[in-house]
Amino acid sequence: MPHLFWGLIMLPDLYIDGFSSLIGECSLEDFAPFLQARSLRRADTISKNVLLCCFRAMQQAGLNGVQHKDTGISLAMGAGALTSTVKFMDSIIEDGDELSSPTAFASSVHNSAALVLSVFLNIKGPCVITGQFDSSFAAALLTARQFIAKEMCRKVLLAATEDINPLVADILCKDNALLAPFIYCPHLPPKRAAAAFIVSAKPTDKTLFVLKNISLGIEDNSAKAQEQNTPDIQINSCAHTALSLAEYLKSAKPFTMHDTFAGAVLNINGEPYVQP
Repeated sequence: MPHLFWGLIMLPDLYIDGFSSLIGECSLEDFAPFLQARSLRRADTISKNVLLCCFRAMQQAGLNGVQHKDTGISLAMGAGALTSTVKFMDSIIEDGDELSSPTAFASSVHNSAALVLSVFLNIKGPCVITGQFDSSFAAALLTARQFIAKEMCRKVLLAATEDINPLVADILCKDNALLAPFIYCPHLPPKRAAAAFIVSAKPTDKTLFVLKNISLGIEDNSAKAQEQNTPDIQINSCAHTALSLAEYLKSAKPFTMHDTFAGAVLNINGEPYVQP
């Protein structure tokens, strides 16, 4: 179990067996190694983005092609499927409640993306979707650790996916200071983003990295807590923390990640795992 002291949650070590990230939008051709593209005709863009990242992460971890009863899903969606939500609301305005779009409604709920992952990846373990804006990925990381600590599953697909809010994008173009308290890096261009990580409490023959000294707590007033220590990622998505972690892993070097958001601070020390 995590230890709680002085407003700080310390997590035990976690092992990364596979990971993938994406900025922008995937294409249907990207799914050729995994499934037939026509099976995704009803999936919205952010669901397809995170699904592709999950396929790639699971392939790297050697988990493709089997049923995963001992794998859970912890999915971070800071603001949800905004494009589908806007479409659903527009359909109500234009056609009334009775003729509103059922497809747009189904895609607008947070659970929709998790359903896509569960069905196409054949994952049968516990599933939780976290929507806490900028802190969503950190909260999803805590959820993943709890799944493992309580022995609900052996591995967790830890993922994040974010959409573009067209109204917010328009406001940011005109005056990004208006949303500065609520948007991560409002001066950066809005883009869709997704990332996925296969995490476990014990190393395997596929383990790539070990994450140590993981902590999440309240941001203090020290200079260290005010300093962002993350790669230069040109995006203002709530998935920024997940993308930052993926960039560190791509470097294949030891790292110290220090990310602040919404009055909280996430610290992670990571290093490549050396197989014994």
